[in-house]
Amino acid sequence: PAVPSGSYTIRISSPGFTSMERTGIVLRPGDKRHLADLVMQVGSTTETVTVTAAPANITPIDSGEQSSTVTAEQLQNLAVVGRSAAEFIKILPGMAPTGNGLQNSPGYNGENIGINGNGDGGRQSALGYFSANGQRGNAMDIVTDGANTADPGCNCATPVNPNVDMVQEFKVLTGTFSAEHAKGPVVMNAITKSGGRDFHGTGYYYLRDYRLNSNDWALNRAGQKRPENNYQFPGGNIGGPVLIPGTNFNKSRDKLFFFTGFEYYKQRLDTGVLQSIVPNEAMRNGDFSDTAYLSKLGSADFRAVPNLANGSIVGGRIPVSQIESRGRILQSLLPLPNVDPAANSGNNYVQSLLLDQNMTQWVTKVDYNISDYTKMFVRWNRQDELQNFPVQLWGRAGGQVPYPTLTKGDNVSESISVSLKHVFSPTMTHEFVFGRTLIDFPNSLQDPSKVSRKALGYPVEGIYDNGVDVIPNQRNELNGARLENRGGLIPVYAATKWLTSAGNNMSWFKGQHSMKFGGYWQTITQSQPDSGYSQGLYTFRPNHASTTGNSYADSLMGIYRSYQENNINPNVVQGYDVFEFYAQDSWKVTPRLTLEFGLRMSHLEPWEDHSDNPIGF
Repeated sequence: PAVPSGSYTIRISSPGFTSMERTGIVLRPGDKRHLADLVMQVGSTTETVTVTAAPANITPIDSGEQSSTVTAEQLQNLAVVGRSAAEFIKILPGMAPTGNGLQNSPGYNGENIGINGNGDGGRQSALGYFSANGQRGNAMDIVTDGANTADPGCNCATPVNPNVDMVQEFKVLTGTFSAEHAKGPVVMNAITKSGGRDFHGTGYYYLRDYRLNSNDWALNRAGQKRPENNYQFPGGNIGGPVLIPGTNFNKSRDKLFFFTGFEYYKQRLDTGVLQSIVPNEAMRNGDFSDTAYLSKLGSADFRAVPNLANGSIVGGRIPVSQIESRGRILQSLLPLPNVDPAANSGNNYVQSLLLDQNMTQWVTKVDYNISDYTKMFVRWNRQDELQNFPVQLWGRAGGQVPYPTLTKGDNVSESISVSLKHVFSPTMTHEFVFGRTLIDFPNSLQDPSKVSRKALGYPVEGIYDNGVDVIPNQRNELNGARLENRGGLIPVYAATKWLTSAGNNMSWFKGQHSMKFGGYWQTITQSQPDSGYSQGLYTFRPNHASTTGNSYADSLMGIYRSYQENNINPNVVQGYDVFEFYAQDSWKVTPRLTLEFGLRMSHLEPWEDHSDNPIGF
């Protein structure tokens, strides 16, 4: 662990022999190298034999480890869709993308970048959406410079983006790796770039534009134009020695180095196509007499002419006196039809939504060679984004239509990792690693007045005196419109996570034994409220005794199949701790036989409530 990853040169000299030099020896995190074929020939010491090793990806031969590494050169030369090195796992052996529900597409394609794993623009993280060698998708984890950087709430987000222009290498461990690795069974390991003796920098600008895309078939059928999505990624980085003008500090350029990079993610996302059945203007005024139009709608729940046993509805026209104000208000929040249902599989509303989701990322790493025997680095990463949800916070379902106001998330992630390495002797080294990551998702309604009971004149309060002013959700089942959002957005739905870890590793080489011992501690804390329907949820479907036979006529008259409501959504603070110890030995019995021994003991504590808040029901 005292040797940082990189490319090295080994020189051996002895009186009476030619000097031996081998260049291009690549070491990566967790690698072991046995250079048994170094041969010195008798000759003058002024003679030098140089052997250059190929710096290509080397398959481990001294262990059964299954792993793949993508180097900085490969990160630059291989084409990717987005700006995350995690996208490269789709070309690695044994990796298979998992599906995206019933859609014939992978759950993650690398197109969108974000702190949150889920957004209205699609999946934004490889975590949870790839299977390695047949493993479950959620068996994957990610570590950045020794710090845990996976969202513990769902294990579906990489809040510290492994940017392809800021990462030195990206290693993926997929099986039978040694006991020293704290995560698993599948681990993505990202190493941030470091500065060197010379100053190096780069500037770049990446562009993807809708003019290069084809249109969605559903939009083509509806006669609508292709979504005008656009991605622009300007950025740059610089690294080198830390010099203080007018002093001799680091004059030899071998003590202190820095690397810093910044990128702006300007993203206009295509969030997909919404399709639903919504009431037209006549239906919202109680007129369901147009049977020709009703017959085009794609569900029997909306095609029927409404009728009641008491005969109060004549010819499909609901008397004004029987139209409830709350039903009229709820339907007024739905969008109007914009396509012919006969040409769109019974849907009269088809819409593509665009939204802006911009983000910045700034990473800085400082390497300090305290002495020939002690080395240290500190890496810091911060990302800020504004994530918009036009339909519903963290997801959408079939039939959903845009919510009257955006839900916006001013998301932040911040991560730091520190590594201190010391060489006690040629056979003993020690490493201490500390990491802490903050993930913060504060979500709120952009304009609460657009869904305020008081502002809209909605006449009914909730069952509970919980102070919720947001209008109830409405769900018209079987392809009807769903206007829904999570509860708890009063005024902010904040999900905050802290990930803290520390590792201690000791390496000892004795004879033909390469031994390693160490411990690992991690604590996870998450603060997040429940998300039950504290604003209430009406469900409409004409399959009960009181129905008119038409869902939209029912909602207009205040005839609902069910109603549910939570009294409160208490904030829940919970967490758990992990304690681990490991020992391993790589015993080179003969030049052609190596035995690997290892044991890792883990104590994983259960999630524990730290909040003592009241229970919602």
